[in-house]
Amino acid sequence: AFLLNRSSDLAIIRRLFVTMTMPVVLQQLLMLLNNVVDRIWIAHIPDVGQLAFTASGVCVPIVYMIMALAELTGTGISSRVGLLLGKGHHHQAERTLGSMMAFSHLLAMLTVLLVEVFCPELIRLFGGSPQTAAMAECYLRISTPGNAACIISSMLAPFLLVQGYSTEALFVIGSGIVINMILDPIFIFLFGWGIAGAAWATTVAEVASAVIAIVMLARVGNLQLRLNLLHIEWRYILPCLALGTAPMAMMLAETVQMGVYNQTLYHLAGDWGVGTMALVIMLHDFLFFPVRGMAYGSQPLTSYNLGAGKWQRVWDNVKLLLAFTLVWSMMVCLLMMILTEPVVRLVVGDGPMLDYAVPMVRLSFVVFFVATLQFACQCTLQAMNRPVLTFWIGISRT
Repeated sequence: AFLLNRSSDLAIIRRLFVTMTMPVVLQQLLMLLNNVVDRIWIAHIPDVGQLAFTASGVCVPIVYMIMALAELTGTGISSRVGLLLGKGHHHQAERTLGSMMAFSHLLAMLTVLLVEVFCPELIRLFGGSPQTAAMAECYLRISTPGNAACIISSMLAPFLLVQGYSTEALFVIGSGIVINMILDPIFIFLFGWGIAGAAWATTVAEVASAVIAIVMLARVGNLQLRLNLLHIEWRYILPCLALGTAPMAMMLAETVQMGVYNQTLYHLAGDWGVGTMALVIMLHDFLFFPVRGMAYGSQPLTSYNLGAGKWQRVWDNVKLLLAFTLVWSMMVCLLMMILTEPVVRLVVGDGPMLDYAVPMVRLSFVVFFVATLQFACQCTLQAMNRPVLTFWIGISRT
């Protein structure tokens, strides 16, 4: 009987692992493919392509700062609500939704205000040069409202995922990504807006995604977005923020790193050095997508079973995540050692950046597997409600 129950539990976990993680993996793929395609379009703008690519790269650390806020609200809430639902605390989960919704709107508005006020200073701080500053400022001012809207959609999507509505959660993020990918070539080339067109495409798409998230949550799921609960209650917000602090701190630390790299590379190699660092970051993010999707998608499964006291299912879930992470990361390390130059040419084409980019990209993937395994462990501990340990593991990476 024990062996039959054990086999049944393992089959359930495997099925749920695939069901819960695959939509998030697809979401991550679409999101990062959108970013890659966006940057490829920018790199192929006539006459100023690689310089425009570098200008958008100057904005990457600032966009990461905004995405860190999305990590704060989104990743913490998934684990917290999963624990509450596993314990049967439905009312507390709904109050958490209302409080976090109000908090996310406030955070998004403050983000837009701060970037608008300090935009020139931020551009200079993160490596803007006389050749790239104007394009970078144009891109950042237009795209920031869209990136701020991502704070809201990233907070709402986990509520759908944790209730088992993985397809709907994918649709929330995927809809904005598809809109962006359609609008990019239209705005950049057909309308002739250049780098501003890429920024407008981002803003329109992300705002649309946030609106779709609100509508979707109102139509499906057991957790309802109730108007009388849309106010800030710190007793529901702080546990979510505690769990989201580690990924936010990690992204903010990476932002500081990127700022230091940009300034150093600009003095050593000029704008092409800054553009090369932007390329390295973009490729790392893109090839990280399956691990990120599996880790985030399995979090509700870990949290729910932990809350329900089913430890063996938690362990089975963790083993599946770690096994997949190791296999994927070793494959990426091998392929990037072999195909570095074709990949770089595909993204930025031929030009002065190529000489800097090929050796730097190859070197950056040597220990890729270490970063992926650390991230998988960090997300697992986050799902197990270990915010302090998660924080130190996350911050140690940088």
